[in-house]
Amino acid sequence: MAKWGEGDPRWVVEEREDGTNANNWHWTEKNATAWSKKTLTSLLVGLTPKHEAAGEATLTEVDSITGDCIANCRKGKLIFFYELVIKMKWKGKTADGTIVNGTLEIPNLSEEQDIEDIDVNVTLTSDNTSDRRKVKDLVRKAGADLIRDQLTKWLDQLKTQYAADLIKPTKGKTAGGGAGAGAPPAKVGVKLSETVKVVPKPKPVAAPKVSYKTIKLTDDFKCRGEDLFKALITEDLVKAYTSSDSKVDSKVGGEFTLFGGNVSGVFKEIVPYTKITQAWRMKSWPSGHFSDVTLEIEEKKDKVVLTLTQSGVPESEVESVKGGWRSNQWARMKGILGFGSGIMGGF
Repeated sequence: MAKWGEGDPRWVVEEREDGTNANNWHWTEKNATAWSKKTLTSLLVGLTPKHEAAGEATLTEVDSITGDCIANCRKGKLIFFYELVIKMKWKGKTADGTIVNGTLEIPNLSEEQDIEDIDVNVTLTSDNTSDRRKVKDLVRKAGADLIRDQLTKWLDQLKTQYAADLIKPTKGKTAGGGAGAGAPPAKVGVKLSETVKVVPKPKPVAAPKVSYKTIKLTDDFKCRGEDLFKALITEDLVKAYTSSDSKVDSKVGGEFTLFGGNVSGVFKEIVPYTKITQAWRMKSWPSGHFSDVTLEIEEKKDKVVLTLTQSGVPESEVESVKGGWRSNQWARMKGILGFGSGIMGGF
């Protein structure tokens, strides 16, 4: 046993307000996704780029913000992971007052890219005339600059306000690092005339690239196409055959979670009885990464054929994902809902 004062400081529990995570050594995490969606909406809606010769435009609403934003603390350092896609609508008018409508997308808001390099893709939904294109260009240039300024504000608030409580106070210090009440005065170790040499910290090593694959599976079911379609999007039925806590909001843009949150996503397209497309991810996947799932239902004379195409699956997870579809969903539909055919295929 080490003598008092000689032990590894990572394992010394100081007198702390919360009595845990001494020296902020252990990994703590805070999900900032909901906060980011709310904050980004308030910062972006209402932005109005103007130009006397081109006209003006206003960002009127957020269609969707998808992805994840996570704040972490490890060894007393704050680390942020975020990968968000923002879709918005804008409305404007030309210099002569003609109304213009359009959309924009920010497809790559990620910690891997500087804010000034973030793309802003702008489209027209009105007729494509030369005057309206001037307003579109106004949004694409001046509007994009305003957007990047607001994204910088969001990132600053994320780091200085939202994540501030991840760093816990230690004895004699507050969470921000200042001296607490009754703390002894700090010793001055450097004269004012001296120069303090700051040694730069090495840049973190980038995480290895993840390879993604596409999988295709087919299976036969003894039921009507309508029955299989409803089983895939109806919350009560999903809960029944997965035997888990599941939530399903069966509309375009609606979210779903299966198996207690281990699988989640968003419905992108719902074509009654024939086709469903989803943005789909497992909780263990890289933060913010979603695969694209297409489920196609074909009703034949004596069976229904379900074909799945799923792109963007991490290579290391391919067999696990295949097994999940076959065993945890389709086989259970057959047994619990009575859709059994005893035939299962895939390639």
